[in-house]
Amino acid sequence: MTDLDDSCGFVFGVSGEAYVPLAVNAARSLKAVCPDARIDLFTDLDPKADGLFEQIHMLERSWFRPKFEALLRSRFSRTIYLDADMIVVADPGDIFEVLERFDIAVVHNQHRNSVHAQTIWKRPLPNAFPQMNGGLIGIRKSPAVTRLVEDLQQAMLDDPDLKVDQAPMRELLFDSDLRLAILPPEYNLMQVRMTEVQSRKDTAPRILHLTRLHAHAKGRERPLTRADQAMGPVLWWNIQRMLKNDRTLGGAPDRRFRPLVDRGVTGALQRAWRKSLKWIWQSFG
Repeated sequence: MTDLDDSCGFVFGVSGEAYVPLAVNAARSLKAVCPDARIDLFTDLDPKADGLFEQIHMLERSWFRPKFEALLRSRFSRTIYLDADMIVVADPGDIFEVLERFDIAVVHNQHRNSVHAQTIWKRPLPNAFPQMNGGLIGIRKSPAVTRLVEDLQQAMLDDPDLKVDQAPMRELLFDSDLRLAILPPEYNLMQVRMTEVQSRKDTAPRILHLTRLHAHAKGRERPLTRADQAMGPVLWWNIQRMLKNDRTLGGAPDRRFRPLVDRGVTGALQRAWRKSLKWIWQSFG
């Protein structure tokens, strides 16, 4: 567990009935692996989570991007912002150590061939400098960082057709002199299926970014509150064994550890079996 001082803290920024409960669940998962974490919430509703958040701040602007207000108003000198549709499975507090030397810490967008990832804000940039995912943003407070966050917020406010913040964030970071740290994908893992083929040589996830957790906000399915509901029990079990096998988390590597999915016909049968289990789990679990 990472030792956290009073200058380090996590913040969530959420608005609306569909997202506030998700932030509560995400914060509980964080507390489960990092009990000393200092967590603040910026919201427009009562979260009904006594004792979970150190401070609860009412949003000055209730809109779909409260993350910027959470970052700008954070009382911490080093802040990690987390999206509500996340489940924390291992202590991510060493990001604060990175922020001792760097101004901003983020993870690359893992779906770089998607329409959103190819969106251009003002001008094209090299593919070698791709978009960053905005679900986890670590910052060290300074006038330059504040200006960047303010500029990013203003870009979203000025263009009502701009539904995602990753395109302007990419360009603003590219043009800035800020020291940017790119974290490994396990700190904001969206491609959770990639863990199926990972071996004992691969590190385990720290934070799972599960967009299915907020699918109910768009009327797609019933609310989900747990990681195993969003990804299925087999994949969830596999992540648990990866955590136990991870040297960087104090685990004891097991030479018998094998990837969850084999290739060829065997792998196809395994995938079909897990897909059936996942459907049963989501329908009746």
